[in-house]
Amino acid sequence: MGTNTDPQSTFPSTSLFSGSKLTRRTLLGNGVKAGLGASMLSPLLAACGEDSGSTPKANGPVTIQYAALSDQTGEQAAEIARFNDLHKGKIKVEYQQLPPVATDQYSKFVTSFRSQDATPDVVHIDVTWPAQFASSGWLEPLDRYASADYLKQFYPSAAEVAKIDGKIYGIQRYLDIGLLYYRTDLVQKYGGQVPQTRAEMESLAAKILAGEKNNGIQYGYLMPGKKIEAIVDEWLELLWGAGGDIGKPGSLKVDDNTSIDALQYLHDLIHTKKLSPTGTNTYAPNDILNLFNNGQAPFMRNWTFAYAIANAAKTSKVAGKVGIAPTLALNGQKGQGCTGGWVLGINANSKYKDESWAFIDFMLNKQTQSSLAQNAGLVSSRPDVLSDPELQKKHPQFKDLATILNSGHNRPQLKTYNQFTTPLQAAINGVLSNQQSPADALHGVQSQIASLS
Repeated sequence: MGTNTDPQSTFPSTSLFSGSKLTRRTLLGNGVKAGLGASMLSPLLAACGEDSGSTPKANGPVTIQYAALSDQTGEQAAEIARFNDLHKGKIKVEYQQLPPVATDQYSKFVTSFRSQDATPDVVHIDVTWPAQFASSGWLEPLDRYASADYLKQFYPSAAEVAKIDGKIYGIQRYLDIGLLYYRTDLVQKYGGQVPQTRAEMESLAAKILAGEKNNGIQYGYLMPGKKIEAIVDEWLELLWGAGGDIGKPGSLKVDDNTSIDALQYLHDLIHTKKLSPTGTNTYAPNDILNLFNNGQAPFMRNWTFAYAIANAAKTSKVAGKVGIAPTLALNGQKGQGCTGGWVLGINANSKYKDESWAFIDFMLNKQTQSSLAQNAGLVSSRPDVLSDPELQKKHPQFKDLATILNSGHNRPQLKTYNQFTTPLQAAINGVLSNQQSPADALHGVQSQIASLS
């Protein structure tokens, strides 16, 4: 997520997440077995005065810092407030809001980790980062907290996404997948079926553009094009939807004909087919969501977060008229959305690891996850939440997502993922900016990423 006006962040040598230096407040009693979640330890959190090897503190609660992307819905801040109220006098969580664009968050985390800062204590990180962060020694293993039985509460992918060399370094807070958003009223008005292929989308978008210019429709298809992770994701979706593949770690291939054709299509949507805005190369997911919510386009590629915002009657002109479908494919193929989501982990240098786990456990329990799904429309990492009939009544998209998630595709799990995505982001953005041909752009990065593992 992001906006086209976000300034590029600068990173000082001191901690980016600095806060008060507090001595450790003891919360978990001696002899408590490792592997128990904090929800099982709530009585002890209230009653115990010392943690093994720690010094009692007399002046207020332990303060831990939680660094996560900014949240438009207010749900994240509400969850933190509930935790602080529950653990009043024991633990206090400070919310360090990060830029909404994942690339900017990544830079901040890397700078802080390399400086060996003790904060933030709890980190909210993209699913592509755990392999690098763990292999660098920046994340604390969670195995002593999260037993095998504990992990059974979550979808297998959510429990294993941060499993590196047999150890758990994080658990997914919510799932995500790339989606095709469409205006249900306009698709129906123009007698069309929900597009499954590129050609179907183009044909229907052209009809809607021609017929609705006087009603605010200015574009046919919206997509992010800023130099951020999202453009790699959407390029991969078109590649996979054409039957393509980029290979495995150690033997990656991004410049074959299918890969080039997928990037050519992204270029042509802007510069030849004229369905996407000329400024697409500067747009992040929030930018196109604003255009979509303002009633300016019938189709949009975006993540699951956009559904709740697009259907918010107070802020969206298209509320109640939004549907979701798999991403676009070629004839004979199926759309395969790029999977994503966010993982909770603990800074290996944190002074308050037990307290940090207590907060993570709270964020992952059924009650908090149900609130996350209800109020933010995000896809819980817990099956017992996503399958709740009452939840599905309020968020009918969860029924569709059950099928769409089965067709999702993962990005390569690389310990050097940033070395994969950074040159690709630049190459794709250059093509969308009409500065380079797709073939030249992808040939130019192939040698940089081919042997990444």
